[in-house]
Amino acid sequence: MKYLQFFIILSLFAMASCSKDKTRSNQSITFNPLQPRNLSEQSFELQATASSGLQVSFVSSNTSTASINGKIVTLLGAGTVYITASQSGNETYFEAPAVKQSLVINDDSNPNKANQTITFDLSVAEWKSSQGDLTLEATASSGLPVSFYSTHPNVLIIDNSLILTYTGEHYNDETTIFASQAGNAEYNAAPTVSRTLRVEHDEEN
Repeated sequence: MKYLQFFIILSLFAMASCSKDKTRSNQSITFNPLQPRNLSEQSFELQATASSGLQVSFVSSNTSTASINGKIVTLLGAGTVYITASQSGNETYFEAPAVKQSLVINDDSNPNKANQTITFDLSVAEWKSSQGDLTLEATASSGLPVSFYSTHPNVLIIDNSLILTYTGEHYNDETTIFASQAGNAEYNAAPTVSRTLRVEHDEEN
């Protein structure tokens, strides 16, 4: 009899849990790629949103290089860390799949190294996917190669070519293009230079 009562209670609990799950919805996190940062910036604020509207939490893979308090990242050392954005859900939403982005932190304050600067300008104010690839041009005063980054999820930069990708939805957005130079044994990292570009996917897919 006791086993029967236990089985009934267990079955009722499972049914209640199943019923509760059926009333909950999925959610997703938007957490775009992170631009490189220099140690002299000291800190910056993370930006991420959950489709549920619930608050997103962040965790650093190496708190000796970058620590996080709420949305604020404090830069403590040079290197690469991974920032994970998560949302645990509630009675209405399931836990969201976590999103991880890498963060590169460059040393730009070594007194034994020379400083350098970047010259970077865009030849256009907007770019459409029907125009093909956009060639980016920038130079560092050190003569070292310059790298480019964008935080827009549909902007892909390979070498010096900007490519607009398509993931199922047309877009017409402003994005920021960052030019950076990480330095070497002789030069500190250069101050990052940013430019704004409007990007549009105008092709039929």
